[in-house]
Amino acid sequence: MPSLTFYGGVNEIGGNKILLDDQDTRLFLDFGMSFSLANKYFDEFMQPRKCNGIIDLLEFDLLPDLKGLYRCDYLSHCNLSPDPEPSFDGVLLSHAHMDHCSYVHYLRDDIPLYCTQGANNIMQALDETGSTGTCELISLKESFKTYVNKKGDESKLTGEKAKKPRPYNIVENQFTVGGLDVEALPVSHSLEGATAYILQSNAGPVVYTGDFRFHGYKGNETRRFVERAAEVEPVAMICEGTRINSTQADSEEQVKKVAKERVENTNGLVVVNFPVRDTDRMQSFFQVAQQTDRALVINLKQAYLLKLFRASGIATPRIDDDHLRVYIPRKTWGVYKDDRFSEKIQREDYDYWEREFLDHANAVTAQDIRENQDEYLFRCDFFELKELIDVKPEVGSSYIRSVCEPFDIEMELDLKKAENWLAHFGLYPYTQIHASGHLNYDEIKEVVETVEPKVLIPVHTQHPEVFQNFHDNVLIAERGVSYTVSAGCNVRYIST
Repeated sequence: MPSLTFYGGVNEIGGNKILLDDQDTRLFLDFGMSFSLANKYFDEFMQPRKCNGIIDLLEFDLLPDLKGLYRCDYLSHCNLSPDPEPSFDGVLLSHAHMDHCSYVHYLRDDIPLYCTQGANNIMQALDETGSTGTCELISLKESFKTYVNKKGDESKLTGEKAKKPRPYNIVENQFTVGGLDVEALPVSHSLEGATAYILQSNAGPVVYTGDFRFHGYKGNETRRFVERAAEVEPVAMICEGTRINSTQADSEEQVKKVAKERVENTNGLVVVNFPVRDTDRMQSFFQVAQQTDRALVINLKQAYLLKLFRASGIATPRIDDDHLRVYIPRKTWGVYKDDRFSEKIQREDYDYWEREFLDHANAVTAQDIRENQDEYLFRCDFFELKELIDVKPEVGSSYIRSVCEPFDIEMELDLKKAENWLAHFGLYPYTQIHASGHLNYDEIKEVVETVEPKVLIPVHTQHPEVFQNFHDNVLIAERGVSYTVSAGCNVRYIST
């Protein structure tokens, strides 16, 4: 009988790491960071030590202590003997949010990874434009390796010489991992490339929803997934429940409607904040820009991601569209377009991936926006508020905040700081409008009643007990505990 072990994602939102072990096949459903657990011990200025490999994370149960799973370079450096072969057949990634994919960084480079093209593009953008320790999602850079240079000296192996590609498989429909047949079905979420999976285990079909919603521009894909999940009559469904305690109905159309009204009533600059990789929200504000004859100004990371999507044939706004602009901030020396310095010196302020946008026809600077404020929707998040010093919003400008409300102390403090900035620049009070990437109570109830799984397993929720309101066979799983699932609809505890 197959077994399921939950190493994350139970009694918490995010951190999904679910191991399915079925006969000779062992695979993970997602391998993400638990923000709630990680934030108990680490923060922006106190991160796990790279020199200690995975030991700092094992110490606090942020990673499961399993053989044949982790990077050989990290293990060897800490005098831990890596296994000669991986003990796992693969990892199915539902999407590219950090709470589902971040800890891929620590995996061996010979464990196959499965995801959609959109998710792969997002992780590539994170690797190439990010600076956090949880990059190396697409390629692994071998650490703690040396070589003898031309002078005969020992040198550290760095750069491209240290890079090894991870074995990614781009999924579209049906494929096989080990001895398991898998079906991938796209769903709507708050970023490109989200997918759910149906796995044909020895006991019967197991459905994994990942994160999903009915609203958004791909809501019909979620409904097709639910219909397909019902057709296979699953023995078990692992279902996310982020908003199981909410009955509020969210809508991307409502976000767009409220934003459009606010823009139409603003004579000056409109500053907007939405998640950097939320392509649905970008599409909403892009459409608002089109309808109000303005241009949406995005940052360099977003422009790079759109470039990757375009190359992959994914339909998102084009960076050469008349209603889109790419913002070039001042960096390092801050001498971009400063005639006192050569073009070479100006360009050296920017990373290699940013430089191609410096000469783009749609590139704009703070001065461009400052001189023509009623022509733009300027996307500006918490970390970019300093750009307002250069932009100098004029009287009558407005701010639209389109991100979730704070749900911990750190986020509350950040919001207070942001509000101080907004008040200083005359952008307070502001308009708050957001649509979640998740289903609410009534929608989850509809999914469960449509699919009718024999066993329902809540994940990605702080309130798994609420699922008992609409299913009589709910497994409230515990972290690190293994359970068998039988064709007879029984779930049995095995071990910790």
